[in-house]
Amino acid sequence: MIKYIFSDLDGTLLNQAGQLSEKDIATVKTSPLPISLVSARSPQEMQATVEQLALTTPQVAFNGGLIYKPTDLFPMVLAEYPLVTTTVAQLVAALQTEFSDISLSAYDLQHWYTQKIDAGIETEAQLTGLLPTIINFDDQLKNPFIKIFKVMLMVPEDEQRTAVLQFIDQLHLPGLSVQQSGTMYVEITSQRATKAQALMTILKNAGLTPADCAAFGAGQNDLSMLSIVGHPIVMGNASDQIQAAGQFITKTNHHSGFSYGIKKYITKVNQKVG
Repeated sequence: MIKYIFSDLDGTLLNQAGQLSEKDIATVKTSPLPISLVSARSPQEMQATVEQLALTTPQVAFNGGLIYKPTDLFPMVLAEYPLVTTTVAQLVAALQTEFSDISLSAYDLQHWYTQKIDAGIETEAQLTGLLPTIINFDDQLKNPFIKIFKVMLMVPEDEQRTAVLQFIDQLHLPGLSVQQSGTMYVEITSQRATKAQALMTILKNAGLTPADCAAFGAGQNDLSMLSIVGHPIVMGNASDQIQAAGQFITKTNHHSGFSYGIKKYITKVNQKVG
């Protein structure tokens, strides 16, 4: 029996324009099962979607770096795993020196920081509707009270992205989780922040086990949660590698694959048990 549903956002519940389909909105709003979003996005970037879907369950941001309950004002933090600020400072300084042309930004609980507006930042602003706060990273990261949850790099070229990933690995900085998201994002969060770990925290509080759950995903950063749930559902637009982790392959995110997966898989599984 499936008792809880988790879903990734970009490439899964959202289409390529970062929007929800009317069909998926209706499916979520009428679902008899609780649904939590599990995203690499910040809470600010998730807010519009959470509101559109009228969700009140715990939500997961920053690839598991933050578990929060939506409120009218600021997110109510249930668990948080920020990066170590001195490590962020070392990472950012090294990247800015070695790859001065890549699009680099960082997130705390309420801000999206960048040092310069470039094509990557402009694209992300259009996609999320957020405006970045312009800062000097060197100065900002000296603030002992700042909590950075994610460093994000936008690297559209495959060759350069591979070079960036190798460079970060060779820095041997402690406590980092480096993941590729989509086709151009490299996202750095705390090693303690994974989608799987976030699911376990929510399930423990709900008195459920991973076997009781379904999860929808499409990207490399979804593999940890897809691997632990009893019912992994993978989008039709995912790569072959990600689809191999699925118990059921649904339609693409352009064709309301979330709704299709609920109807053709989850509802049928629960009807058989019921």
